[in-house]
Amino acid sequence: MILMIALFVLAAILWIVPLLQHGRTPVIGALVLLTGTVFGPAFFSIDGPIQMSLDRLLFVALLGMLAIRWRQGQLQWSRFTRTDWGVAVLLMWLLVSSLISGPAPQGQSPISDWLSCFAMPVGMYVAIRLSDIRASDMLWVQRMLLGLSVYLAITAVFEVTGLHRLVVPRYVVDPTEWEFFGRGRGPLMNPSGNAIVISIGLVIAVLGIIHSTRRMKLVYSLLTITLLAGVYSTLTRSGWLGAIAAMGVIVLVYSPRWVRVLGLASIVVLGGASVAGLKDQFLRMKRDKNLTSADAEKSVQLRPLLAIVAWEMFKDKPIFGHGYGHYFACADSYHNIRTYDMPLNQARPYAQHNVFLSILVDSGLMGLTIFVSILITISSLGWQLARNTSLSIAVRNGGLLWLGGFAAYFCNGMFQDASIIPMANMFLFFLAGIAMTLHQRGLAKTPTLSPPVAIAGTGLPAALSH
Repeated sequence: MILMIALFVLAAILWIVPLLQHGRTPVIGALVLLTGTVFGPAFFSIDGPIQMSLDRLLFVALLGMLAIRWRQGQLQWSRFTRTDWGVAVLLMWLLVSSLISGPAPQGQSPISDWLSCFAMPVGMYVAIRLSDIRASDMLWVQRMLLGLSVYLAITAVFEVTGLHRLVVPRYVVDPTEWEFFGRGRGPLMNPSGNAIVISIGLVIAVLGIIHSTRRMKLVYSLLTITLLAGVYSTLTRSGWLGAIAAMGVIVLVYSPRWVRVLGLASIVVLGGASVAGLKDQFLRMKRDKNLTSADAEKSVQLRPLLAIVAWEMFKDKPIFGHGYGHYFACADSYHNIRTYDMPLNQARPYAQHNVFLSILVDSGLMGLTIFVSILITISSLGWQLARNTSLSIAVRNGGLLWLGGFAAYFCNGMFQDASIIPMANMFLFFLAGIAMTLHQRGLAKTPTLSPPVAIAGTGLPAALSH
């Protein structure tokens, strides 16, 4: 095992070091997201006290690079905002909550969950906040995220249509990994997480249609259709809502007011009619290969049961919660409550299916208030960026990337705990860091190289005159 770890680290260093020496932080951050999505722990990992995988090794190298650049005076934090303080306090409170809340659930490590679900995402946020962002960085970030999203969309279509031979990596279509098998779960092995990432690419593709040349509009239109097919292939209702919301953000920004009003009214009327007429089919929609239609309907009916459990747990510890990562250690007795005349026991094996209820139960009003305040503040700043026509397209796109990505995260998070979906918080805090940095400092200028000073009449550089 030690030899394997040594070879793994050596091989990684050979290609990571040159990249970190000359790479731009936002681009390397996007590379971490890409690596974590496609080649994360499910692809390759080394188990230990802290599980190590390709993306985590690259992430640690990124933080090391930032530390070196900080010592050299190449990085600076312009001003510590209230949002930055909120992010720091949230991270520390979740850590304290996980440590002081008694024994952990059997087979679960709250500290490990904290590291992967919040510490690493906040580390990504800090990395972006410490760095300047150039127009070229935004271009490369959008290209990489769009390429990743297109790959995920095509893979999702292959999964649903049964073209499993074309799916890479192979573990994505491993039938022994039965959860969500038959849906577009992608390398994240989670259709909701897949839908969130594809929705971010959908925002980039739609922005490409708006801002590109006539020829490129056709290319971006084809990519948009591909991404929509990918979102549909997740067979996830919250994923569909998230994609619609992500595109709706762009419509709100770029369309005339009468179009926005008409569109909103149409969505309400047509959406209400569709839900009323297709409610039974919608609830009983068969999705997983190992899931019957009745099971699909049951999964929907579990959510009110989980909400009741969350309410009862909240009433007992409303301020500080039951402890981050301690849900299963504390929730057992609440499933035996009989005052509601509902089968709460059916929800016993399941985690909370709402990201806000999950944070409320685990960390109390203290944790939820900070988390929601962060999201609202950054969304407000992102909206300001997106609506300010005096700013460059790259800066406005940074605001729209946050708004669209958060819209997808929010819609999926209303129906499951999005914070524990692999990579979901990494994308969320990466986009948050971009929006915050662009709002505070704008785009950095690309340095230009000055020509060498020459000796008059010789054409030789002054440095060679001796």
